[in-house]
Amino acid sequence: MQAEIEAFRDQAIDLSHRIHGMPELGFAEFNSSREVANELRAAGFTVTERAFGLDTAISAVAGAGSFKAIVVAEYDALPELGHACGHNLIAACAVAAAVGLKGVAEQLDLTVEVLGTPAEETGGGKILMLEQGAFIGADMAMMIHPAPFEDASPGFLASTGFSFEFSGKSSHAAASPWEAANAADASTIAQVAVGLLRQQLPNDTRVHGVVTNAGSAANVIPGRSAGVYGIRAQTLADLEDMVPRVEACFTGAALAAGCTVELEWELTYPNVVQSPRLASLYQQNAEALGRSFPQDPEARAFRASTDFGAVSQVVPSLHPHVKICDSPVSNHQSAFTEAAASERADHALIEGAIAMAWTVVDAALSRIDSADDRGR
Repeated sequence: MQAEIEAFRDQAIDLSHRIHGMPELGFAEFNSSREVANELRAAGFTVTERAFGLDTAISAVAGAGSFKAIVVAEYDALPELGHACGHNLIAACAVAAAVGLKGVAEQLDLTVEVLGTPAEETGGGKILMLEQGAFIGADMAMMIHPAPFEDASPGFLASTGFSFEFSGKSSHAAASPWEAANAADASTIAQVAVGLLRQQLPNDTRVHGVVTNAGSAANVIPGRSAGVYGIRAQTLADLEDMVPRVEACFTGAALAAGCTVELEWELTYPNVVQSPRLASLYQQNAEALGRSFPQDPEARAFRASTDFGAVSQVVPSLHPHVKICDSPVSNHQSAFTEAAASERADHALIEGAIAMAWTVVDAALSRIDSADDRGR
C-alpha cells in the first residue's frame, strides 16, 4: 500500500499544485472538484459528480466490504488569499490515501469512499451533505489538515456567524445632519459593545467580524451599514449561550443610533469530537514515518472551526494536523498560501496520505466499535 502511494507521488503533488494554482471559493470549486474526480476515475473509482445535491460535491467509491471508511477531501479557497488554509493539500492527500487503500480493499473487507466536500470555509458543505444522506453507514471518517505543527488530535471550536445590516436615514453631513439616523454609528457602537463583552468571555470563546460597508462619501451621513461576524465556543451548548449576548450588542446599537437592524444567521458548525483510538493509531503511524509530535504550546492554543465537526457527531472521526511550515507562519496568512505549494508541503502530503491509509487499515483490522469510540 505504501508502494502504491509512493508510485502515485508525482500525480498527487501535481494535483495539489493544480488546485493551488486555481483557487475557487465555496460552492464554485468547479475546476478543482473536476480535477479530483478525474484523478479518482482514472484510478478505477466509481465516481459521482454533483453528489448529494451540490454542484461541486463528489463521491468516489472502491471496494464493497463490510467496513466503510470515508476519506474527506476539501478544495475551497479563501477570498484574496487563495489556498491560505491548504485545502489543495487536503484534497490531494485524500486522493493519494484512497489510491493506496483501493489495492487492499478486497483483502480487508473494506469499502473506501472519498467524499469531496465543498465550502468548508463558509457554507457548511459537509452539513448540507449530511442532510442529504452522506456519511451514513460509515465506520469511520478521516481527513488531514496542514498547519504549522503536528497534532494528532487538535481541538476545534463550535461556531456560527451572521451577516448584519443597519438601516437608518441618509442626510447631508453639513447642511442637515440632524435629519439623519447614522447607520455607520450603529456599526461602531456594535463593535464597541462586542469589544467590551470580550472582557467577560471564557478563554476559548471568540467573537470577531468586519464591517464591509459603512458609506462612501464623507459629506453624506450613511443610512446603511453592513458586515459579517463570527462566534466560536468550546461546545455547542457554550455557543448557544453566547448567541443572545452577541445579538444584544447589535440590537442595542440599532436602538442607540435610531436605526433598525437585520441579522441573517449562517449554519452552525459543531465542535469536533476526535476519536482517541483513531488519534493514537494515526500518531503511531505518522511517527513510524519519522514525523514527531512534541508538546507544542502553540498547537494546544490553536483554535479554529470546521464543518467536519458535524460529521464527528455521528461517525467516529479524526482530523489531525500535519506540519508544513514553522511559526510564525500560520493558516489564513499569505505566507501560508506559499507554504501550501512548497517542497515541504509536498513531502507532508505523501507522508500524511500514507499515515492516513495505514490508520484506516488498522481501524479495519480492529473493527472499531462506532458506538463506543467517539470519546464522549
